[in-house]
Amino acid sequence: MDKIVLDISNLQKCIQFLKTCTLDYKNSIDKNVKEYIEDACVKRFEYTVETSWKFMKKYLKLVYGKSEQELTMNTIFRLMEAYGFITSWENWRNYYLKRNDISHEYNQEKAKKILQITDNLVYDTEFLYQKLTKALEEEKINYVY
Repeated sequence: MDKIVLDISNLQKCIQFLKTCTLDYKNSIDKNVKEYIEDACVKRFEYTVETSWKFMKKYLKLVYGKSEQELTMNTIFRLMEAYGFITSWENWRNYYLKRNDISHEYNQEKAKKILQITDNLVYDTEFLYQKLTKALEEEKINYVY
């Protein structure tokens, strides 16, 4: 049987891109440029949330043997909090809901709300990444980072 390899490098890239984008947004003084960066930050937010929850789901299936049917979005977040991979399932539910909301109907007001919580998402995603990296090493699961 082939060994399963989990590639968490995308998660690390998401974190870095979101951090860079957020920093560029905060440091931009040109109004027009700031609007472009704002749009990029929102897309990076969406991408980071999407990549994070999909990896959480994959990890729960591989390591804990959870089935597809068991893994609703809220269950994924609750389990990850229970196992110590995230600090608050409610935060992650909020990120996911905001990601869905803005991807279906984009406007400046929603974008501003996303920008208010990007630092929190960066922190929570870094926490997740560190915990996953440690767990993968302890479980002796092959992974790419």
